[in-house]
Amino acid sequence: MMIRKALLPLLLCLSAPLFAATADRPLKSFPEAALKDKDPKADVIFVVAGDNRPAAKGAPMPRVLDTIFSEIALIRPDFVLWTGDTVYGYCDTEPELEAEYQAFRDKARSIAGVVPLFNAPGNHEIHSDQSDCKTGGTLCWADPQTPAPRCSERSFRNHFGELYGSFNYAGAHFIALDTAVPGDEDAISGDQLQWLKDDLKSARDARAIFLFTHTEFFSSPLIDPPAGRSHPAVARRWELMDLFERSPVAAVFSGHEHLFWHEPPEKHNFIDYFVAGGAGAPLYAPPDRGGFSHYLVVKISGGKVSYELIEPGRLYVESAAGTLCPGAACFWFVDSNDVQQPLLLRGLDVEVPASLGDCAGLTATAQARRRDGWVPVPNVAIDCAASTGGKLHVNAPALAQGSVLLTVSRKSNP
Repeated sequence: MMIRKALLPLLLCLSAPLFAATADRPLKSFPEAALKDKDPKADVIFVVAGDNRPAAKGAPMPRVLDTIFSEIALIRPDFVLWTGDTVYGYCDTEPELEAEYQAFRDKARSIAGVVPLFNAPGNHEIHSDQSDCKTGGTLCWADPQTPAPRCSERSFRNHFGELYGSFNYAGAHFIALDTAVPGDEDAISGDQLQWLKDDLKSARDARAIFLFTHTEFFSSPLIDPPAGRSHPAVARRWELMDLFERSPVAAVFSGHEHLFWHEPPEKHNFIDYFVAGGAGAPLYAPPDRGGFSHYLVVKISGGKVSYELIEPGRLYVESAAGTLCPGAACFWFVDSNDVQQPLLLRGLDVEVPASLGDCAGLTATAQARRRDGWVPVPNVAIDCAASTGGKLHVNAPALAQGSVLLTVSRKSNP
């Protein structure tokens, strides 16, 4: 039976020292946003998602992608790891491919400049098979016989940086791998394999290591058979897994298969292997076999890592209508997810009428609706320094499942 909710603890070293960064292959956020490091003992929250490509060449981006990014903007994690296929890509000319990248950026505009997003290349971004294309113009692809820089690889680098690389954050280490190498698809070999060995060795004292790829290490046994036959797992995975088991690897996140699958960690020396390909591409299984839209919220706290599987559509902020807040601006915050822990929010961005005055003259309160009435929510405050783009930023604590009414009003005169 498919488990729709996942909270999987993993013990980590509580006092891991800092380690040297591997700056030779930098990753880049797209849309642009700065990664601001933290103390190595601080809590870390990041989101994992992938496979949002349109259903066909020229088709629009899936609507659920808007919802996913609106929820990421509410959670405001430290960063996002994307497991590839941000564009359709196949049979695209260079201008068409660039237009698709910009369409992805437009969908992600709610986190632009705020939450970094790093992506591992998928087969829809970089591919060597263009034999079925019937289109005018010069195609932007990756012919294995053509010396680098190949068009689609160059385009990927322009937006996301290196095809594979790593970064450090709060004492943890994060590695993106390229499983879309022209002529060597679905594999980690050659220079990349040697780089990976060296990178893992340099991060052996990390708090934890997380890898993200497009091609999966373990295919879902519940996938529709036609899709399963056309989505082989990473080649020579046992050699790679042996490397992981000799390093503090906590989890490997992949996409490619448009569904959710979590490989039992007890079968793999308690390393978690996820397939998280639910950001809007056509699904490869019905809901009861993992075929539903989703993303993961990952939290590192103290000596544990937890994973929450989230279906988009149950976390949102909406203006409150009616007579609940005369002379003020009111907003419903709703979280109806079934999660083991409250989703930690880094603040809410809301639009308030100009008639209420400037940021410094406003105050915010919140109360949670319970069956027996209203319960005040403590520690809610307006952050004027973080209020940008005509929106007011309100800091709030973690909120459990339910509905909260946020009220923004003018401060009363002393």
